[in-house]
Amino acid sequence: MAGPRRRRGPLPQPPPLGAIVIDGSNVIASSTARPLERLERVLDWCRGWRPDLPVHVFVDHRTVGRLVPEAQARLAAWCEDVTPGRARCTICPRGAAADGFVLAFARAHDALVVSNDRYFDHEDLRRNAVTVQFTLAGDRLELFPEATWFRSPGTALRVALADLQQRRAPAAP
Repeated sequence: MAGPRRRRGPLPQPPPLGAIVIDGSNVIASSTARPLERLERVLDWCRGWRPDLPVHVFVDHRTVGRLVPEAQARLAAWCEDVTPGRARCTICPRGAAADGFVLAFARAHDALVVSNDRYFDHEDLRRNAVTVQFTLAGDRLELFPEATWFRSPGTALRVALADLQQRRAPAAP
C-alpha cells in the first residue's frame, strides 16, 4: 500500500496582501446581539493586525433592513465617512448579496477576506482568495490561526495568519 504523496519543493506562497475586506453581512449575521459593535470589533482587529492596509466592509441591503433604525443610521453614516485612513463601508444594492462584491474586491486588491462564509457557491470568484474565519462570543473576538487560500477550484492551502501578517507587497517604483 502506498503512503501519502509527498510534494516536491516548497509550498507556494500566497500573494502579498494589499487590503482587507470584511464580509459585514456575515459578521452581523453571526449573532443578533449588538451587530455594529461586532463589526467594530472586527475593524479594530484589522487596524491592529495590519495598520498599513486599507479596509473595506460590504453589507448587503437585506442585512441593513434587519437592523434597528438607529443602527441603520449609524451604518449609513459610516458609508458616507470617507476620512482618509478610515475603513470604507458599502451597502450593496437591493437584491444583491455582498458575497460577489467581497470576492471581486478581494481579487482586485489582493485582499484578505474576513468571513465565516466559505463561498462554495462562488467557486470561480473565490479563486486566489485568502479567507480567515472568526468566532465572536460576547465581547471576545478570535480569528482562526490559519487562513484558507483558495488557489483554484477544488484546491486550497492553509496559510498561517502570522505569515500573512508579515508578507508585504513590494513598494511601488
